[in-house]
Amino acid sequence: MASTEDDDVWLLRASADMVAGVNTLLKRLLWKRPSKDTEEVRVHRVVKERELDKLILLIEPFQEDPQLLDSQLNRIIPQLVTAYLESLKNHTATALKPGQATVRHAICRVLYTFCKVRGEKIIVGFLNNEPRYVEPLLAVFERGTKEIDEGAEEAGSHSISWEERFILLLWLSHLMLAPFHLSTISSFEPARSADQYDNLKLPTDLPGIPLRIIPICFRYLQAATKERTAAAQLLVRLCLRPDMRKIGLLDAVTEWALFYFQVTSDENDIHRSLGTLGVLSGILASGNQEEIGHFIAPIFRVSQQLMTDDKHAIVRSSAVARKLLVKMLRNIVVHCLKAPSDDIDTTEVLEEVIGQFLELLEDGDTPVRYAASKALSVLTLQLDHEMANEVIEAILGSLTEDVLWDGSSRNLAAVNSLRWHGLTLTLGHLLYRRAIPTQQLPEILNALLLALTFEQRSATGSSVGTNVRDAANFGIWSVSRRYTTKELLAVETSSIRAAHNSNHNLSIPQLLAIELIESACLDPAGNIRRGSSAALQELIGRHPDTIVEGISLVQIVDFHAVGLRQRGITEVSISAAQSGSIYWNALFQALLGWRGIAAVDASSRSAAATATGLLGSSQTHDQVLNVVEKIRECLQNLSQRQVEERHGLVMALANIIATVHSQSTSLSHEDIGSNVIIHRSIEDLQALARVWSVFDVEISLSEKDFTSNMLRPELTASSTLMLLRSFSTLTSTLQKHSSCNPSVQSFSRAAELLNLCLIRSDESVLEEIPSTVRAFGALANVRAQDLAELWLSAITPTSTLSNKRTAGRVLAVGAIYGLVRDDLGGHTPILDCLTARCTSSVDIEARVTAIRSLMLVLDVFTWSQAASIAPDALAKIASSAYTTMNDYTINERGDVGSLVRSEALNLVEKAWRSGLLLSPSSDIKNANPDHQITAVEGIQSSVLRLSLEKLDKVRLRAAQCWTLHDGKTVNSTITDVSSVDYFSSLLALLDMSILQGLKRELIEGYSSSAGRGSESVVQASRLALYNFVDGLENSPNGESYSLLQFGNTISDILKDNLSDDRVLLPLLEVIAYLLDVQLLQRLLATSFKWRNFLSLIQKSHFKSNNVQKLVVVMDVYRGLADVDVIRKEVLTKVVCMLLHPFPTVSYNSVLFRC
Repeated sequence: MASTEDDDVWLLRASADMVAGVNTLLKRLLWKRPSKDTEEVRVHRVVKERELDKLILLIEPFQEDPQLLDSQLNRIIPQLVTAYLESLKNHTATALKPGQATVRHAICRVLYTFCKVRGEKIIVGFLNNEPRYVEPLLAVFERGTKEIDEGAEEAGSHSISWEERFILLLWLSHLMLAPFHLSTISSFEPARSADQYDNLKLPTDLPGIPLRIIPICFRYLQAATKERTAAAQLLVRLCLRPDMRKIGLLDAVTEWALFYFQVTSDENDIHRSLGTLGVLSGILASGNQEEIGHFIAPIFRVSQQLMTDDKHAIVRSSAVARKLLVKMLRNIVVHCLKAPSDDIDTTEVLEEVIGQFLELLEDGDTPVRYAASKALSVLTLQLDHEMANEVIEAILGSLTEDVLWDGSSRNLAAVNSLRWHGLTLTLGHLLYRRAIPTQQLPEILNALLLALTFEQRSATGSSVGTNVRDAANFGIWSVSRRYTTKELLAVETSSIRAAHNSNHNLSIPQLLAIELIESACLDPAGNIRRGSSAALQELIGRHPDTIVEGISLVQIVDFHAVGLRQRGITEVSISAAQSGSIYWNALFQALLGWRGIAAVDASSRSAAATATGLLGSSQTHDQVLNVVEKIRECLQNLSQRQVEERHGLVMALANIIATVHSQSTSLSHEDIGSNVIIHRSIEDLQALARVWSVFDVEISLSEKDFTSNMLRPELTASSTLMLLRSFSTLTSTLQKHSSCNPSVQSFSRAAELLNLCLIRSDESVLEEIPSTVRAFGALANVRAQDLAELWLSAITPTSTLSNKRTAGRVLAVGAIYGLVRDDLGGHTPILDCLTARCTSSVDIEARVTAIRSLMLVLDVFTWSQAASIAPDALAKIASSAYTTMNDYTINERGDVGSLVRSEALNLVEKAWRSGLLLSPSSDIKNANPDHQITAVEGIQSSVLRLSLEKLDKVRLRAAQCWTLHDGKTVNSTITDVSSVDYFSSLLALLDMSILQGLKRELIEGYSSSAGRGSESVVQASRLALYNFVDGLENSPNGESYSLLQFGNTISDILKDNLSDDRVLLPLLEVIAYLLDVQLLQRLLATSFKWRNFLSLIQKSHFKSNNVQKLVVVMDVYRGLADVDVIRKEVLTKVVCMLLHPFPTVSYNSVLFRC
């Protein structure tokens, strides 16, 4: 899937195929193929866990959008239920093999996955509700539990997993809705074992089914898994049956639960306490006044003890317990309000509970806040008008605490974000239930708009307040859904203080639409952007003809379109701004805020700066100048430590200038995104060029801003370079048409800032340097040679400055080379400096930077200019390329030379794409004096060698570079360059008419992969090598490559690298392999010099302390012992090694087999 595609969009497109896959796998998983004699389809006894896992992996992605499954559930779930009931007919235990599971376990795992994805309440509705299955399901549960108790879970297939127990408990609770008396469907009465549970006094005339269910429920009320909630639900459903209430089971269970908490202590199991609370909560939620009215007072007293008593601190510490207590107290108050009781003071209970709920709105756990907010809304709806207003006033009053106002802006640094979330969520629930009168809508909307832009920063700088904005979206959605257009239009906009740039002429729907568009396009959290988009769609759909371009906005600010933040900022916001000036103004102001150029992350600030430039491109010249002045004003008001804000503002200014300048150079109308470009006149550009003065006042930076790590200097440097480039490009264009120069003060200040930026070595800064230096150096009033000499003086080979202080200047001299090569005596000063920095005299990072700078120099040497290039200039570049491609520096970080080799390959690729360094007939020579080959040949052979290197990334990069030489298809992945076919294709070059030096480099590079590569690379390369060598003729036959030539090349490489373990070790590994597969032994039929070869092997480990090398040599000797010519000498050498001081070597000598 493309990185720019949203997961939910992918799911929407793939859902049909995924559902089809689920149906196919389900059919194969559950049912056997019908036999030829009968068409009856039977269920499997066991299934493969691999197929079960595959099925579950297809279902789980639907958690992102579970409604996509709704149309299929009525076909999938009944099939699972039918298969499970069919499997109950099989009572024979099946021995399970590894990787197998019973079909009942598989079905319940799939059902549990559907419960997790779609919700258990939905799935339970598809379960079979025939009462005849109560006892069979109970029998399965009891038999499986018995096997677990006896420790037979691994041995038998009747034991059940927790997923199966969970599904069976849900199923049994569903069957408890049967309208028949349980005594009529109970086949037998078991022993009364339930009486043992903590003074539970069961009725004497209980039927058999309750007697079997109650022990199961009590056992799993103390489970730590979801079985606990299912067991509580089953027990509540059983107790509230009319026949069970009539014989007193409800009273017995309720009294037992109350007694449990009256005698409980901190030593009680927390899970059992949660299970018991679940029972009481379920009874209060499902029972009516007639059924449980006499228990309301005692349950309230127990609830208050749990909320306040210190001895219940452990229970109260659980978020699940606090959530259950909130539900219990809510239902108690509802019962009291519907039917007041003499045993309890309703007013006192109401005040006490509402006070507790208001406190719980700032609880540290989201489920508790959610339960408290929902409870407050339910209770408020039940109250009379006066008391309900008091509750709403209390909520609104809490929202104004610790809020500091400055005109229309406010400071929320002192407020509690958790409390704001709870309060805002409560307002949303109240609005959803239409519990708020229209007279209070102004204050409510003011609070919601405040919450929609709520933002705090934690001590570590991360964003806090996403949940508050999410709750605000819910609140606005509720307003749109529950209140009529007439009611909303009647609200005075002037009373909404929190509206940004509020225009009193706008209606409330229009005002809400503007705020939602800002949030949907710019909010940093994806769920907030989508929530705002959904609320906007609801607002426009419920209140037509009240919002400007409403239908268009629904299509533009689409739920899926705003999924990616960068797309929301740079595309959706621009399209929305074109729908009207009210949207343009609002989005521009929002881009200047914390959601835009003051965002936490640099990528979002960059996107906001791009959007600001695109917004400006659609405005008139005067409006563009107003935008620029607004940004300058913001810059002037910043403090030194507001680095992120300055970074965003400077980038925004740079993008505006660059975008306006691009409009002046366009020859025809074009589109940038969805924004039509307006052509600018020279006079417009001249007015914009006067903004050079920003360097005099607004951007008052010192050296500390570029050196102090506390001030994040990389942000300051990168944004400053962007602005310098934009101004320089604009001024260069104007200088071609008229005299346009910035003031001396502004220009000198800009040059000073450029030099300060060049001391940074951060990647984000280095990326901006080349284009900025070229644009600045091209100005008519700039002496590029003076800049070059200044930078060269700081990066001479004898300079003591580290790469961190010189990397920027190194790139700068490479970038300015095309402007000064004639003024500085041609290429000599710059090229001498850069080529000197490509050697081992400087550190690795400095070498990498020097190569990147040489790539900038190559930009001057295009194919059309190749004839005018001085040969010695290319000679220096070619020599540096050859040197760096052979850089194998190793330090404590590992093979750091690979960084240099990779960058050198980039240099060669760029040269080859420009038509340079390709012809072997070039005058560029002496790159490798040892072998007397030209630099071009040396570069080609090095690229070929690196295309066979053991390091995957280097091999891939070299393979891509080599394709420019031989014209074959580019290998784009590591898998492509790690296959047998890839290695075979390169070995085939040995059979072609290529230079002997290339063949030598090919074999040397090949030994790296075949000897020391990763396991997969070694296997592929050795298989390709075996196939190639096995097909060679022993001796030369015409022009074809022979085994003798191959052996002689290996001997030559071995001879030249006796002291270089980097080449020697993998080569010895390859030799050992070729001897082991009896390929080199074929050289006995040729004139191959075996004794010389043995002498080289002996010299390779003479006086060596490298145990690894000595062990490999023993493998080589084992193969050489098969060569009759040297067998005696080999055995003599092995006998001598029996006395080797290294135990590993002597041990391998003992194991040597003749």
